[in-house]
Amino acid sequence: MKVALAGASTGVGWHIADAILASGRHELTILSRHEITEFSSRGANVIIVSYDTTDALIHALSGIHTVISAIGDHSRSGGAQLLLVQAAAAAGVIRFVPSGWSATDGGAQDTVELYRYKQPALEALQKSSMQWSYPENGIFLNYLATPSAGISHLKPLKFWIDVENCTASIPGDGNIKLAHTTVQDVGRFIDKALDHEGEWPQSLKIVGALVTHNEMVKMAEKIRGKQFNVNYMNEDQIRAKLVPNPLSIYVNMATNLSPAILEGRFTFEANFNEHVSMDFTLPEEFMKEWWGNSA
Repeated sequence: MKVALAGASTGVGWHIADAILASGRHELTILSRHEITEFSSRGANVIIVSYDTTDALIHALSGIHTVISAIGDHSRSGGAQLLLVQAAAAAGVIRFVPSGWSATDGGAQDTVELYRYKQPALEALQKSSMQWSYPENGIFLNYLATPSAGISHLKPLKFWIDVENCTASIPGDGNIKLAHTTVQDVGRFIDKALDHEGEWPQSLKIVGALVTHNEMVKMAEKIRGKQFNVNYMNEDQIRAKLVPNPLSIYVNMATNLSPAILEGRFTFEANFNEHVSMDFTLPEEFMKEWWGNSA
């Protein structure tokens, strides 16, 4: 299958590209603003593009069956993804996978401001004739490895559980089941899903494990050999943690995502596993790999 991937230089896009090239079952075109020699040397067709107009994008997507976007959800990339959708539709692309890679979509009034920028692209997909499938994989387990190499090509962020410093700030009572998946498993899942000739569900739910924050803390305490300092936050306490006028969009990321957890948006079951046969990395296994010798 001919696949085009936008946003392969880092994050989940890098891991999707790596998985597709490692399996060698699909022909990969990477759309990038700059050369990525690591992937071009492995056989990917890297096309340098801009997101100013659709003309060059339409040409680059000629003959492509599936477009996968991993170009982000913030204001700078929202417009780029919309142009990518428009170009894909004009080029006759069959399937489009928009950038999601987190929780279920919250719509135009998403409680997570960062995610509102994806809405124009999703609205364009709804109006198009393309098949499309919004990927949801919950929380990347890799963030539990920050600041070690276990973060891989994701940004080295910490969210609710800080395994390094044995602390946790948890929204709610910590008993909400949450979807967790490693970024490597997401890449492998997408590569395997491309083998399926039928349609994908409109909400593609990828789940390595469903586990609560309390269960995760117990695993981490066992691995680190010490008790964690755990703080539980209600909605007022969560809002009080917001940093005004942050220098980076990521400063308030965990605080903005906490209400989404309370809303149940990170609680879902896998819905495509019957078409994708693979073993997932489990949370305790992952933490043992990166923290097992740090007690």
